[in-house]
Amino acid sequence: MAEDTAPRPIANLITEAREGRLQLRIEPEDFVYIDRDCERFKRLIRTMQGEAEAISQIEKQQWGIGADNAILTSAQTLVDRFRTKGKGSDNSIHAILEDHFRIVEDIQTLHREIRQRYVDADATFAARVNNLLAQLPEQPTPIDPAQSQPGVGQPEVLSPQGTAS
Repeated sequence: MAEDTAPRPIANLITEAREGRLQLRIEPEDFVYIDRDCERFKRLIRTMQGEAEAISQIEKQQWGIGADNAILTSAQTLVDRFRTKGKGSDNSIHAILEDHFRIVEDIQTLHREIRQRYVDADATFAARVNNLLAQLPEQPTPIDPAQSQPGVGQPEVLSPQGTAS
């Protein structure tokens, strides 16, 4: 994972929001839904990181391409590259997803800081936010992953009658 001492992409905006120098016009619903969706996106990123790490831990003989055979050096090289790309380098999928996680986390923090300033300054706004948080619906968003099966190809798009379109 990336170090916590690495510069945060929008740290300056978070500081400006915390100190009251950043203004944003947004409805309470937007703050609540952005926060909810950031949480969902962070969970999805962690799931994908787990999958990348699992790929990095698959033993050579489990790949089924002869990587455990000393004669097949290209198979060994390919498997080593896939394992390293899963998790094992600064340019691995796991590391890149960690950068994305931090960006989503910063976006969430930025909106929370702005929301808190609104809540502190406006009782009506605070009441609307608190009411929304108490009744937050779990609605699907565009970040929900598509359902697919590795090695099967793209999932078919089905019409409402259940036939492929």
